[in-house]
Amino acid sequence: MRVNSEILAALSEATPGLRRYARALGAGAAAAVADGLTQSALQSVGARLFARELRPAGPEEARLEAYIALTALAARKKLDAPPPGPRHPAIVHGLAALPFEERAVLLLISLEGFGYDAVARIVGAPRENVLTWLRRARRALAGDVAAAETTE
Repeated sequence: MRVNSEILAALSEATPGLRRYARALGAGAAAAVADGLTQSALQSVGARLFARELRPAGPEEARLEAYIALTALAARKKLDAPPPGPRHPAIVHGLAALPFEERAVLLLISLEGFGYDAVARIVGAPRENVLTWLRRARRALAGDVAAAETTE
């Protein structure tokens, strides 16, 4: 089967963003873990494309499928990062302290620029849950930043 070259190009272009997301999702985890997740997600989507199990309508949907695969893999692997070291910035410590769902939602919206409906699809949860998790994550990080500023 021949996969649309536009879809493959979109997945290739999505790779740096996927890697960035995986590294932030695993706040404090080794870069090799994030790179392995990215590679596994892309291989999963590629295999589904070639097997005709996945037929994205266009490049953006293919990109979305890659983020879905990466998030699902990270959730299955319980990518709750070990505590970051003292050399990591405060934001990394704050991200690592968040529950997985809150961290994923915050990063997908704030770092990757997805809308609420796309994030709901990526994490496999209703939009209302996404909004709740986002609100909690923002509050927690705002509290962490305020606490860090008072101790400096």
